[in-house]
Amino acid sequence: METRQSQDRSKVYLITIIIVLLIMNGFFIYHYVNTDKELTSTTEELTEVEDARNEIDSILKETMAQVEELKGQTLGMDSLLVEKTKEIQAKAAEIELLLKDRKKLGVAREELEKLRYYVKKYQSEIAALTEKNEKLQKQNKEIQETLNQERGKTENLTMKTIALENKVNLGKKLSLTSLNVLGINKRSSGRETETSRSNRVDLMKIQFKLDLNYVADLGAKKFYLRIIGPGGTTLSNESLGGGTFNVGSEEFLYTMVHEIDFDNTGQDVTFYYDKGSEWEEGNYKAEIYADGFLVGSQDIRLR
Repeated sequence: METRQSQDRSKVYLITIIIVLLIMNGFFIYHYVNTDKELTSTTEELTEVEDARNEIDSILKETMAQVEELKGQTLGMDSLLVEKTKEIQAKAAEIELLLKDRKKLGVAREELEKLRYYVKKYQSEIAALTEKNEKLQKQNKEIQETLNQERGKTENLTMKTIALENKVNLGKKLSLTSLNVLGINKRSSGRETETSRSNRVDLMKIQFKLDLNYVADLGAKKFYLRIIGPGGTTLSNESLGGGTFNVGSEEFLYTMVHEIDFDNTGQDVTFYYDKGSEWEEGNYKAEIYADGFLVGSQDIRLR
């Protein structure tokens, strides 16, 4: 009887132990499962955070690369690019702070989604502005080409006009039918005797006859005489009527000037020049200028 009771007590202890072990095992299993879930959740969150940071980094790099590519290529857009880039950088920094707090991971997801949308909108705006800018540049180029063409036409017309004016001016250039340069010995009686001996020359006589020219302007015209001596210098003395005049952009000395009323009748013009001292031996040249042109020249040698 006692043996049976002892066996029954053993069974009760055994069952109790089994029940306790089952409860403990259930607790451990529950704790393990929950811990595993927490670890899995934490790992997923860490992965999500890392992915989010990588995406932010990629967005920033892509945006900066686009800014550098467009900078300086689009008129008036550099300031806009800088402004938009700062906004993206500020938004990225805000998300970075949210990612550091696991409790704000949901908010960080929402802000990252907003950043994706903002970047796409920004890229669309830049693309539209770039296209518009390219069209404006193309239009400017076409306008510039048109202006260059018109400028070329104007320059050609100007050159033709200048060429025509030059032809007209050349047509107006007077010419001589005769030019004589004589050494004159003037006797006390007033009679003039031609001579080529330097010690007998009192003055130089230059006479010429104008050719007819129906293009030249009528009216007062000045004829400048240059007598160039044996040494190559122009005989010019202000007290004897000398001075300076221009031929084109160059300035020359002249010996004498004589003004006539040109009437296109083949007029005769005569210069008398007394240098006031003895004439040297050698070659002399007389040049006649009118309206900025050399219209005739003649040499004479005094012995």
